[in-house]
Parts: sequence; structure tokens; C-alpha cells
Amino acid sequence: MADDLTLGEIRSELQRLASLACSIERPKPTRINGPEHQWPGHEWDLREMTPPHGTKDKVWVIRTVDERDAADGLVYVSTPESMYPGLDFVPLYASDARLLAMALLAAADRADHEALGVPRLEDRRKAG
Repeated sequence: MADDLTLGEIRSELQRLASLACSIERPKPTRINGPEHQWPGHEWDLREMTPPHGTKDKVWVIRTVDERDAADGLVYVSTPESMYPGLDFVPLYASDARLLAMALLAAADRADHEALGVPRLEDRRKAG
């Protein structure tokens, strides 16, 4: 973004980005485990892109639990680096899971801009 943008141009861009963010559909679960399952509820699998020199299929598994006795408002995450990927889960409070998701979005956005060499207005802000 050029330094000579008008306030109107900046507002237009912000409105465009906000409408884009509101229109993006959330991913559908990969699996919905029924009540007979050990962990009844929804699961999402995220397969990472294979790195240039890697061969391992890296899968993140994110799940919620529907069972009333265990439905504790937590999100469970298994990373490819877990001791037992897909079986070893880290619990996160829903609010922390949202913060993690937003931090990942912010970092991905910054990485995209850096890769394209496009400065952002946000980059002028101080870390907080």
C-alpha cells in the first residue's frame, strides 16, 4: 500500500476486508462422532502442506466433545508433533482457542504480505 493513500481509500479498503472476513465460511467437520464413540462430537482434520524436503503427512486434529458429562467448553487439539498424533490432545478453553485462531490468522496475513513485499498499515503499530 502506498504512503499517499487518502483516508477515503483506506476506509474503502477496510470495509472491503471486513466484508470479506464476515463472508468466509467456517470449515465443516471432517467427522461427527456419534454417542457410541469414545469422544462423541465434531472433529476437524487439517493436513499441512508437505514441506519441500519432507515426506511425512502432518495432520492436526481439532475436536469438541458433545457428551454432557464431558462437555466442558474445551477445544482439544492434537498436533503432528504430539507424542501420539491424533490420540494425544491438548485442552484449550474456547476463549483461548479463539485467541490462538486469531493469532494464526494475523501471522498468516503478515507472512503473506511479507512474501509479496506489500506493506500493511498494521505494520506501523507497536506490539502490545
